[in-house]
Amino acid sequence: MEFVNRVVTALVDVHPWHSLVVHFPVALSTVGLFFVLLSLWRRSELYEHFAFVNIVLVAISTVFAGLTGLRDHIVRYDGNTPYVNVKIFLGISLLLLASVMAWARRRNRKLLWNPSTRILYVAAYFACFLFSFVLGFVGGSILYGF
Repeated sequence: MEFVNRVVTALVDVHPWHSLVVHFPVALSTVGLFFVLLSLWRRSELYEHFAFVNIVLVAISTVFAGLTGLRDHIVRYDGNTPYVNVKIFLGISLLLLASVMAWARRRNRKLLWNPSTRILYVAAYFACFLFSFVLGFVGGSILYGF
């Protein structure tokens, strides 16, 4: 029982919540980009659907990453987190882009297969990946410095 108490204490009190959650949008946006490119290469609607599911999960997990980031900003850094405005701007941008992509794709299943929307759709996956990549870099610089 002592071990369980130590694990719960470590998760709730010792370890920052944000660093547990933040890996989801980063990984999911990377996997989404991978599968949208793979779907183009293999001409597979199944891979494109998997990319769509990943972008939906990016939007959802970005909300949780943002909320835990704000909590850690208040609890861990006493409101003095470095680069907080940059992180908030990039996080909101990622959330909005992923949400708009998920909404648009939900309305039109053929976004990737339509030549007039294909470039914009794939570029949005790249943008989500870049947003999450830069967010991860800035977050790492907060913890470890440049």
